[in-house]
Amino acid sequence: MNPMTAPERSVTVRPLKPEEWHLLDPVFREQGGQMPHHECGARVLAAFDEDGLAGFWTLQPMWWAGPLWIRPDHRGSGLWRRLHNALDALFARSPGTGYYSFTGEPKMETVLQELGYRDLPYKIWVKEAS
Repeated sequence: MNPMTAPERSVTVRPLKPEEWHLLDPVFREQGGQMPHHECGARVLAAFDEDGLAGFWTLQPMWWAGPLWIRPDHRGSGLWRRLHNALDALFARSPGTGYYSFTGEPKMETVLQELGYRDLPYKIWVKEAS
């Protein structure tokens, strides 16, 4: 047997029920990640074998703010800040809420920093449903 190949085992893949989400707690504590919230629409597909949880993959809804556009005669007026404050007010302050912004433009990166966004050290990939 190849040491890099795990022996074949019976594995069942199914959606995790809300009352089973506690099974993810030890993994997120160990990995230091943020636990997804089923109350916010997250879903988990979990794999189980005879020893219990064998793996999982989460699908989480994500709001993203963008694009931002200001008519030329309003540029420099701070309208972007007023728009952002109104947008930000749409979100309740509770775990699992918030939104992302994507940009590659230095000017927009400055705006996002000024608004208190955090730069995440991730590369973004997209999978379109087809």
